[in-house]
Amino acid sequence: MGRKILFITTDQMRYDAIGANGGNVARTPNIDSFAADGISYDRAQPQNVVCMPARSSMITGQYPRTHAVYANGVPLPSDAPSIAAYLNENGYKTALLGKAHFEPAFDFTNRWDENKFAAAGSTGPHRGFDYIEFAMHGPELPWHYGRWLKAQDKNAWKGYYPLMRADGKALNDAGGGDTGAPQVARNPIARELYHTDWVADRTIEWLKSVDTSENFFCWMSFPDPHHPWDPPESELHRINWRDLDL
Repeated sequence: MGRKILFITTDQMRYDAIGANGGNVARTPNIDSFAADGISYDRAQPQNVVCMPARSSMITGQYPRTHAVYANGVPLPSDAPSIAAYLNENGYKTALLGKAHFEPAFDFTNRWDENKFAAAGSTGPHRGFDYIEFAMHGPELPWHYGRWLKAQDKNAWKGYYPLMRADGKALNDAGGGDTGAPQVARNPIARELYHTDWVADRTIEWLKSVDTSENFFCWMSFPDPHHPWDPPESELHRINWRDLDL
């Protein structure tokens, strides 16, 4: 049997949203079982409060002051160290399915490498990962999920909250949903087409490709529950937002 490392991340999920950490609104039985059967680090601290610096620390093992990604929009240097590259060089199969965001995402001219792969029909390699399929918070950005979604249902993308204003010059902050809160929308998309299920399905398919005797490192990176808040309407009954302590 090979060594298996499945690194699962959610994006912008509060500590107390998890049942094992005291959460009593959302139900998180699978995460709770990990905490019960393994080790729960209840004093772990992210190295930065926003995506790119924090993710750059995850892949490099460095503080932001070392890898130099001090804010969103600042790309991780192409020669930065990578845990995936280290493991790959030592015999591990490696994959990243879902959100990467080591480079700027709002890049409609495909200046950065991460935004070129899907358009080129490529699945890597990238930063030590043999195989990559990327997803962001919606299908507007030029990553693998958006292209897959439009191939499944050419109109499904319209249910997502638009990340950019209609004029394309700024991020959208319009309100919606039941409350009119910023970046909220009712999304009629079928659950199986939403990026949460897509990331899970693509990860499972990749894991099936790995022989039981092989070592692997797989980063399963969910974009949610990061804003915009536009999950499938079919799932809204699971959580009553009125129960949340705002």
